[in-house]
Amino acid sequence: MKLGLVTYQIGKDMDVPTLIKTCEETGFEGVELRTTHAHGVEVTLSAAERADVRKMFDDSSVELAGLGSAFEYHSADPAELRRNIDGTAAYVDLAADLGCSGVKVRPNGFPEGKSEEETLQQIGESLRECGEYAQGKGVQIRLEVHGRGTQYVPHIKTILEVADHANVVACWNSNQPEAEEGSIAPYFDMLRGRIGLVHCRDLCLTNYPWQELFGLLCGSGYRGFVLIEAPQTSDPVRVMSYIRTLFDAYMAPIKG
Repeated sequence: MKLGLVTYQIGKDMDVPTLIKTCEETGFEGVELRTTHAHGVEVTLSAAERADVRKMFDDSSVELAGLGSAFEYHSADPAELRRNIDGTAAYVDLAADLGCSGVKVRPNGFPEGKSEEETLQQIGESLRECGEYAQGKGVQIRLEVHGRGTQYVPHIKTILEVADHANVVACWNSNQPEAEEGSIAPYFDMLRGRIGLVHCRDLCLTNYPWQELFGLLCGSGYRGFVLIEAPQTSDPVRVMSYIRTLFDAYMAPIKG
């Protein structure tokens, strides 16, 4: 597996050259660029600007692991739902232009006036449309395990079953409720083989079974990115270096 960064907190104020330099200095192999942050990689970029960003990554040892959007498909308002689906398509186009393998999207709760069953069905059908479009661009749609109520892993499983598209996968989000019964294995097994990306919080948090997660991922054949969402810091190189060391320590017994 490969270690990378989400520009959620650490990295949110860095431009692309600084992000690449920081990742190279600390042994991070990739980065997911979260929308609205200082890197400025958005759908408003011109074709020439997109080519410049792509070249920066191509000329480095750091992979553009994904684009982190906030598109969601639970709204009871048809116009709002369509805006999110069309916005996803625009981000897929951006990802394709950048040579990026995927776009992260999310469920974000259950709206009033609509049953949970209807909402999960709507999210899944919307994702199928997004997945079909993205497949033609060589870009994966990655559904983050997210949102009040919707982050419940059985709901994510249902959404993926409704979507029923190989190009729509889960982004495991390392949420604390998964670990409250002592093992994450029952929840992990619900998404086994459908995980296309992994987000982790700070690996120094001892209330989540990181080594169990990494073992389950490796055992399932996952070889993609583990992306870190560590808290903001005034010394990112130092903190990211510690995270690299901790990740390697967790992985050592798994690798044997």
